[in-house]
Amino acid sequence: MKVKFLKLKNWLLVTVMGAMGLSSCHCHKQLAEPEKEPEPAVRDRGEMRLMYGVPTMDFQIRGQVKDAQGKPVKDIRVNMLERNMEVKNGELQGDAEAISNWLENTSVKTDKNGRFEIKNSGIPQEQVRLMVRDTDGKKNGEFKNRMVEMQVTPDDVDKSNAGGWNQGTFNKQVDIKLEKK
Repeated sequence: MKVKFLKLKNWLLVTVMGAMGLSSCHCHKQLAEPEKEPEPAVRDRGEMRLMYGVPTMDFQIRGQVKDAQGKPVKDIRVNMLERNMEVKNGELQGDAEAISNWLENTSVKTDKNGRFEIKNSGIPQEQVRLMVRDTDGKKNGEFKNRMVEMQVTPDDVDKSNAGGWNQGTFNKQVDIKLEKK
């Protein structure tokens, strides 16, 4: 008798919890309706459509790296740092091997005209940081590493491809001057 009671109790709990979870995802649209912008009357009623996910933003950063005399510098590595990366005294903090692997696998190199382009996608940020590093030794001069910080402003975000969780594309053109060591 006790076992039957516990099974019944568990079944009722699972059923009630399942119904509560499914009802919280209810949408004012029918599932068979194609995805489209809600009618103005629906927006005015303040109904909210629930979605599960994480906001994302595309990042497209183009630029040119030059020396103090304004000459383009080739073979400079440029990385867009992730938002949670900690930097102290111009150096990334954390596991040295993981940082080294990340820097090598996510960097872009400047071409013979010192130009680079970074295309990335991630969580929207208020600030984008670039780490600019000279890794070729004395080949074309030795330069100090540099951190470049850019604020993400609404003027820099192209919302033409925004939709769902995508907040749009952060487009920025940046010129970077490096100092000799």
